[in-house]
Amino acid sequence: MKYEKEVKEFLQKQAHVKLAYLFGSVALQKAGKLSDIDIGIFLDESLEKKEKFKIKLKLISDLENILKNNRIDLVIMNDASISLNFEIIKANYPLFIQNKNLKVDLEQYIISRYLDRQYYDKRWADSLIKKTAK
Repeated sequence: MKYEKEVKEFLQKQAHVKLAYLFGSVALQKAGKLSDIDIGIFLDESLEKKEKFKIKLKLISDLENILKNNRIDLVIMNDASISLNFEIIKANYPLFIQNKNLKVDLEQYIISRYLDRQYYDKRWADSLIKKTAK
């Protein structure tokens, strides 16, 4: 990713950012001219929802300036679904790790919850397909 070093330096200075991942087409090196830049951020868990939203807006603005690109899709992992969090960590492209133990614990939690839900999601999808086919 262009400006990756600058992004990493910026994220290190953000007190509330605990982990950051690049994911999506840029992380997979399949980005086209119109691709956005997908970044997952895990914030300090003590923050309230309103504070997280303000931080998200500020991070987006700052990252747009650093990356010279206004197509930033920033996901606050604390508030994201297990499926989306799984997609974020599956790309395996960390941009910033404040604490390696937190990273390991969070990824283990996400993978465990994702695998637990997979069975039920498949049953639901199969049921929906059967109902639709009738």
